[in-house]
Formats: sequence, C-alpha cells, structure tokens
Amino acid sequence: MSEEESKDIISLKIAGIDYQLYCPEDEQDILIEAADYLNKKIKKLKRQTKFLSVEKVAILAGLEITNEMMRSSLEIEENHKSDDLEDKKESANENNNSVSSEHLDEIVDDSLSLKLVDEISELSKL
Repeated sequence: MSEEESKDIISLKIAGIDYQLYCPEDEQDILIEAADYLNKKIKKLKRQTKFLSVEKVAILAGLEITNEMMRSSLEIEENHKSDDLEDKKESANENNNSVSSEHLDEIVDDSLSLKLVDEISELSKL
C-alpha cells in the first residue's frame, strides 16, 4: 500500500469495535464527526436499554439518526414552501395594490358618470 493510499484509511471505534475505513482525506473530518455522533447515540441507547444486544442498539441508533435527518429535511422543505408562499403573497399584494389603484380610478370615474346622469335626468325634467 502506498503512502498516498494509507492517508485515505482511517480508524474509527464505534460501540467498542474498531473499524478501518477508506475515506478520501478531504471527507475524513466529517466521517469522524458522524462516527462520534453515532457512537454517542449508541452509548445513550445502550444505557437506556441494558438488555438489548449491541447490534439491536446500533439499529435503533441508526433509526433515531435517520428520523432526525428526515425531520430536519422536512423542516427545511416546509421553510422553503413557507418562503415561497410569502413571496407569492407579497407578489399578490403588490398586484392587488396596483389593481386596487386602477380599480379605485374606475370607481371614481363610474361615480362621476352616475352623478352626471343624475344631473342630466334632473335637468331634463325641467
């Protein structure tokens, strides 16, 4: 194994078991953080479920982490939808404001027309 290849092999200890994994050097910090996070979850669950095997506890930890990830993903998605909705509301309000001013002008014009018709009707009665 070359020196370059050996830089891509990292050692992790999860639930008391040592793992030698290939990982590109630029991704190793993230993998180490992920392994530490998983290890903490496993230890926490092992304390809570003393009679389960390490394998079952590891599955539960993976499930819990996946649940957290999916919940975060949904929250991000909902925030994007909420932001999109806010943008649409603002756009609609801007459109309504321009339409409202145009509509207001029409109402004023109609109102003046009605007044003129009323005045002409009154004059024609004379």
